[in-house]
Amino acid sequence: MMTKIWIIHNSLHGNSKQIANQIAKGLKDVHDVNVKSIKDVSPEDIAKDEPYGLIIAVRILAFRSDPEIRKFLSNLDEAITKPISKVAYFATHALGWKKLFIKGMKKTLEKIGCVSEICPEFLEVKMQKPEGPPVEGADTKIDEFVSTLKDFLI
Repeated sequence: MMTKIWIIHNSLHGNSKQIANQIAKGLKDVHDVNVKSIKDVSPEDIAKDEPYGLIIAVRILAFRSDPEIRKFLSNLDEAITKPISKVAYFATHALGWKKLFIKGMKKTLEKIGCVSEICPEFLEVKMQKPEGPPVEGADTKIDEFVSTLKDFLI
Protein backbone atom coordinates (compact mmCIF):
# COMPACT_ATOMS: atom_id res chain seq x y z
CA MET A 1 0.00 0.00 0.00
CA MET A 2 1.28 3.46 -0.89
CA THR A 3 1.81 5.94 1.94
CA LYS A 4 -0.31 9.10 2.05
CA ILE A 5 1.46 12.38 1.47
CA TRP A 6 -0.20 15.79 1.61
CA ILE A 7 1.24 18.86 -0.10
CA ILE A 8 -0.33 22.11 1.06
CA HIS A 9 0.13 25.59 -0.36
CA ASN A 10 -1.24 29.11 -0.08
CA SER A 11 -0.47 30.17 -3.63
CA LEU A 12 -1.31 33.72 -4.64
CA HIS A 13 0.01 33.84 -8.22
CA GLY A 14 0.06 30.07 -8.78
CA ASN A 15 3.82 29.58 -8.31
CA SER A 16 3.63 27.46 -5.13
CA LYS A 17 0.75 25.47 -6.58
CA GLN A 18 2.67 24.79 -9.80
CA ILE A 19 5.75 23.57 -7.90
CA ALA A 20 3.57 21.55 -5.48
CA ASN A 21 2.01 19.78 -8.48
CA GLN A 22 5.45 19.20 -10.01
CA ILE A 23 6.66 17.61 -6.76
CA ALA A 24 3.46 15.55 -6.51
CA LYS A 25 3.96 14.25 -10.04
CA GLY A 26 7.48 13.15 -9.10
CA LEU A 27 6.25 11.30 -6.00
CA LYS A 28 3.06 9.68 -7.34
CA ASP A 29 4.88 6.54 -8.45
CA VAL A 30 5.62 5.64 -4.81
CA HIS A 31 3.10 7.63 -2.73
CA ASP A 32 -0.60 8.53 -2.66
CA VAL A 33 -0.29 12.33 -2.98
CA ASN A 34 -2.91 15.03 -2.33
CA VAL A 35 -2.20 18.65 -3.30
CA LYS A 36 -4.50 21.30 -1.80
CA SER A 37 -4.60 25.00 -1.08
CA ILE A 38 -5.08 25.77 2.61
CA LYS A 39 -8.18 27.67 1.44
CA ASP A 40 -9.71 24.39 0.18
CA VAL A 41 -8.86 21.98 3.01
CA SER A 42 -9.16 22.12 6.77
CA PRO A 43 -6.59 20.96 9.30
CA GLU A 44 -9.24 18.47 10.45
CA ASP A 45 -9.47 16.97 6.92
CA ILE A 46 -5.74 16.33 6.89
CA ALA A 47 -5.77 15.00 10.46
CA LYS A 48 -8.57 12.54 9.60
CA ASP A 49 -6.53 11.22 6.66
CA GLU A 50 -3.61 10.39 9.00
CA PRO A 51 -0.90 11.15 6.42
CA TYR A 52 2.57 9.66 6.66
CA GLY A 53 4.10 12.81 5.16
CA LEU A 54 3.38 16.51 4.74
CA ILE A 55 5.11 18.88 2.34
CA ILE A 56 4.50 22.57 2.87
CA ALA A 57 4.83 25.29 0.23
CA VAL A 58 5.91 28.54 1.83
CA ARG A 59 5.59 31.87 0.09
CA ILE A 60 8.12 34.43 1.26
CA LEU A 61 6.25 37.69 1.83
CA ALA A 62 7.89 40.90 2.99
CA PHE A 63 11.04 38.98 3.92
CA ARG A 64 9.12 36.46 6.10
CA SER A 65 7.52 33.07 5.62
CA ASP A 66 3.78 33.23 4.96
CA PRO A 67 1.95 33.81 8.28
CA GLU A 68 -1.25 32.15 6.95
CA ILE A 69 0.50 28.83 6.31
CA ARG A 70 2.17 29.02 9.74
CA LYS A 71 -1.23 29.61 11.38
CA PHE A 72 -2.69 26.67 9.40
CA LEU A 73 0.09 24.45 10.78
CA SER A 74 -0.63 25.57 14.35
CA ASN A 75 -4.30 24.66 13.79
CA LEU A 76 -3.24 21.32 12.31
CA ASP A 77 -1.19 20.69 15.44
CA GLU A 78 -4.37 21.12 17.52
CA ALA A 79 -6.45 18.89 15.22
CA ILE A 80 -4.03 16.00 14.83
CA THR A 81 -3.95 12.98 17.11
CA LYS A 82 -1.34 10.83 15.34
CA PRO A 83 1.92 12.68 14.57
CA ILE A 84 2.94 13.04 10.94
CA SER A 85 6.10 10.96 10.46
CA LYS A 86 7.87 13.06 7.84
CA VAL A 87 7.58 16.77 7.05
CA ALA A 88 9.39 18.79 4.39
CA TYR A 89 8.98 22.26 2.97
CA PHE A 90 9.90 24.45 0.04
CA ALA A 91 9.83 28.20 -0.50
CA THR A 92 9.02 30.46 -3.43
CA HIS A 93 10.09 34.09 -3.60
CA ALA A 94 10.91 36.90 -5.99
CA LEU A 95 13.63 38.45 -3.84
CA GLY A 96 17.31 37.93 -3.28
CA TRP A 97 17.40 34.81 -1.09
CA LYS A 98 18.53 34.86 2.51
CA LYS A 99 18.26 31.84 4.80
CA LEU A 100 16.63 33.99 7.50
CA PHE A 101 13.49 34.22 5.32
CA ILE A 102 12.66 30.61 6.16
CA LYS A 103 13.54 30.76 9.88
CA GLY A 104 9.93 31.41 10.91
CA MET A 105 8.80 28.28 9.08
CA LYS A 106 11.48 26.13 10.70
CA LYS A 107 10.61 27.53 14.16
CA THR A 108 6.91 26.83 13.58
CA LEU A 109 7.63 23.23 12.59
CA GLU A 110 9.95 22.71 15.57
CA LYS A 111 7.29 24.08 17.96
CA ILE A 112 4.35 21.98 16.85
CA GLY A 113 3.99 18.53 18.34
CA CYS A 114 2.38 16.83 15.35
CA VAL A 115 5.68 16.35 13.51
CA SER A 116 8.06 13.44 14.05
CA GLU A 117 10.89 14.30 11.64
CA ILE A 118 11.67 17.38 9.53
CA CYS A 119 13.59 16.95 6.29
CA PRO A 120 17.02 18.53 6.83
CA GLU A 121 16.98 19.91 3.28
CA PHE A 122 14.50 22.31 1.73
CA LEU A 123 13.93 23.73 -1.72
CA GLU A 124 14.07 27.42 -2.53
CA VAL A 125 12.75 28.57 -5.92
CA LYS A 126 13.22 32.14 -7.12
CA MET A 127 10.63 33.61 -9.45
CA GLN A 128 11.50 36.09 -12.20
CA LYS A 129 8.80 38.37 -10.72
CA PRO A 130 6.01 37.81 -8.16
CA GLU A 131 3.70 36.40 -10.85
CA GLY A 132 6.42 33.98 -12.01
CA PRO A 133 7.69 32.14 -13.90
CA PRO A 134 10.55 30.45 -12.03
CA VAL A 135 14.07 31.47 -13.00
CA GLU A 136 16.05 29.30 -15.37
CA GLY A 137 17.37 26.14 -13.72
CA ALA A 138 14.44 25.79 -11.29
CA ASP A 139 13.25 22.52 -12.86
CA THR A 140 16.60 20.90 -12.11
CA LYS A 141 16.44 22.06 -8.47
CA ILE A 142 12.85 20.75 -8.18
CA ASP A 143 13.87 17.36 -9.63
CA GLU A 144 16.77 17.16 -7.16
CA PHE A 145 14.38 17.97 -4.30
CA VAL A 146 11.97 15.25 -5.45
CA SER A 147 14.88 12.81 -5.36
CA THR A 148 15.76 13.98 -1.83
CA LEU A 149 12.11 13.58 -0.81
CA LYS A 150 11.95 10.04 -2.18
CA ASP A 151 14.88 9.08 0.07
CA PHE A 152 13.47 11.03 3.05
CA LEU A 153 9.92 9.68 2.79
CA ILE A 154 10.92 6.03 3.17
